Amino acid sequence: MLKSFQARLIMFVLVLLALVQLGTALAVLTSLKEDNYKQGVHSIDVSRNVFDLFLEARAEQLTKGVEILTSDFGFKQAVATRETGTIQSVLQNHGARINADVSLLVSPRGELITATQPLNISETVSELVFAARRSGGSSISTMIALDNRAYQLVLVPIKAPNVVAWVGMAFLLDQALAEQIKNVTGLDISFVFETSDTHMLSGASTLPTAEKDVLFKDILSIQNILKSPVFSNDEKYLSLGVDLGMKDQWGIIHLPYGPWLMSYNYTRNQLILIFTGALALALLFGIALARNMTRPIGRLVDYATQIGLGVNKEKVKAPEIDGEFGVLSNTMQTMQDSIINREEELTYRASHDQLTGLFNNSSVELYLNDVLPKEQGALVSVNVRHFKRINNMLGFDVGNAMLSKVAERLQLWGHDAHMLARLSGDKFLVIFDRQITGQDCRDLKQLFSIEFEVEKGSNIRLDISIGILPFEHATASANSAMRRLEIVADKAREESNVCVFYEVGQDESHRRQLTIIRDLPSALEKNQLFVVYQPKVGVASDDCHEAEALIRWIHPELGFLPPDEFIAILEHAGSIQQLTKWVLNTVLSQLSQWWKKGHEIRVAVNLSALDLLDERLPSIVAKALKVNGLPVRALALEVTESAVMKDRSKVIKVLNALQEMGVHLAIDDFGTGQSSLSYLRELPVNEVKIDRAFIQYIDTNKGDEFITNATIGLSHSLGFQVTAEGAENAEGVALLRQYHCDKIQGYFFSKPLVAEEFFQWRETFHNR
Repeated sequence: MLKSFQARLIMFVLVLLALVQLGTALAVLTSLKEDNYKQGVHSIDVSRNVFDLFLEARAEQLTKGVEILTSDFGFKQAVATRETGTIQSVLQNHGARINADVSLLVSPRGELITATQPLNISETVSELVFAARRSGGSSISTMIALDNRAYQLVLVPIKAPNVVAWVGMAFLLDQALAEQIKNVTGLDISFVFETSDTHMLSGASTLPTAEKDVLFKDILSIQNILKSPVFSNDEKYLSLGVDLGMKDQWGIIHLPYGPWLMSYNYTRNQLILIFTGALALALLFGIALARNMTRPIGRLVDYATQIGLGVNKEKVKAPEIDGEFGVLSNTMQTMQDSIINREEELTYRASHDQLTGLFNNSSVELYLNDVLPKEQGALVSVNVRHFKRINNMLGFDVGNAMLSKVAERLQLWGHDAHMLARLSGDKFLVIFDRQITGQDCRDLKQLFSIEFEVEKGSNIRLDISIGILPFEHATASANSAMRRLEIVADKAREESNVCVFYEVGQDESHRRQLTIIRDLPSALEKNQLFVVYQPKVGVASDDCHEAEALIRWIHPELGFLPPDEFIAILEHAGSIQQLTKWVLNTVLSQLSQWWKKGHEIRVAVNLSALDLLDERLPSIVAKALKVNGLPVRALALEVTESAVMKDRSKVIKVLNALQEMGVHLAIDDFGTGQSSLSYLRELPVNEVKIDRAFIQYIDTNKGDEFITNATIGLSHSLGFQVTAEGAENAEGVALLRQYHCDKIQGYFFSKPLVAEEFFQWRETFHNR
């Protein structure tokens, strides 16, 4: 609700006015309450003065009444003669005339002679008489407490001519007196004392009984109200205590606060009405003001919304507004122009290649999503061969210029194409709505046979590979179609044909490769892979103390996977090192069991090019041997010539480190690689394995026999052992023995066997 500017403006006006009125109301009510309290306090102060004056006036009247008795001759005579009966009769009669509650006669020393009722105040009266004699006073007026009740006592001396006695009259501070004082002050009066058992206030009061009990409970302690008046809990009374000069006896003046509260509540209610009315007016005013102020803002919001929607490419007319909002309207119109221009630029950048101006990958994907599946037409992938070399040799500026010229020639060739795009780097795509023939490919090749001018007088000829995916072989998915196109493009780059068309089944082969790469980790965990061992027979002693470890993989979906297939795929995908570590640990674990039984067998593990490029390989091998408790001589490592040629300096460094450890190293498949014999002397190896291509038909092919004999002789002259792999018949084995080959490996002796079968075969071979 408060998200709109109009609502916020209305709320601002209301809150501002409410705060002002609330502040004013609080100030007025606080001032009124304080003024009422001050007036109440003043009224109580006045009533207290009247209370004191009333008691003083009453004391004077009582004193005059007692003095009349003391001046009576007959009474004096009776006192002088100590006629107790006459004295007591006179005291009762005179006390009744002046409404005294207690009458008494006291000796000059303050000793009680007689009283109209039993009293225990001799000590108190003695102190009063003594104080009066010392000060020379003619009479005494004070307050005394008798049986938890307060009395006003008047003592007057009887002189004949000296003081022969004191006559006293005590007047109770009771309900009647409280009513008299109330009639004078207009306020309620209470005479209270604190009960000794419950410490609750009790006594006479002009208050209604119910309110008196509640008020006395609220007061609790009279000490709280002696200095300043205090409200009762319900604020109906403002009470002030009066010290009567007696222990546990007090007077209380009660001011009924109801009229003040009524005045305060009336004023408060009036202010609430004024406050509510003002807020209602402010709400109406705020709504009117907000609508007037937000009307141009609303027009600008609508204008901005239309700009933001951007449904139509046409410009939206800006609203005509005066003042500051007019400046904002003009600014938004300028912004709209900039947005349109920027959108056009962004749209172009998002759908086109910035270097060549052709469509880009995103545009191709959008197009394919719209048209697939499609029967007519084809996707033509054009890749510039060895373009990276051109970049490295001539520089990126020249390379970019060449790409632009390639795009121009493709536009000449594909003038009737539906779309021409640059996918990335040196990859271009031409989309036709017609079928592409071999002649189209030859025309494109002919067009690119014309040299490109790099600089004036300097030309270069570019070679291209062409891969074609007819739409009839494309799937309904753009991603699948591009994947199939990439498959045929990769094949075109590898082959020298004019162009390569997609063939049914290539995608399935690609999917098979992806499955192999994806499933390797889980296959290792689930023991789908296992190691077999092919014996190496020593020619000289006709025994078997060595074997080569080979991998086998039975996939749950693809079935048996030939090692040549999945090893090549894993090498290409960069996952071969994971497999190598698994094979190394598996073989060493098996060797550990054999060596513990006293069978010192050495097993060779094949390494890939990626393994040899890892400088951590020696430490990995050393750690694996240590974990399995094996000596270095228990392990042999076989590497191919092609692996060595990946990076000769780094590979030779790794091989030297392994050689220094004492690991037996062998060159596998020797004679089929590109290094031939010229690099053999540089390699830190111990053994040469002649490839089966020269051994398999050695007994029938004189050329293979000659090459094998020469290789054995040369290897021996360089200090290497020689192993022949692929021996399959007795005649070939006889020739190898004749040429002094050190070890023979092949199906003539045994096919690769699992560990248990290999061990049994070895025992049988040695015991034959």
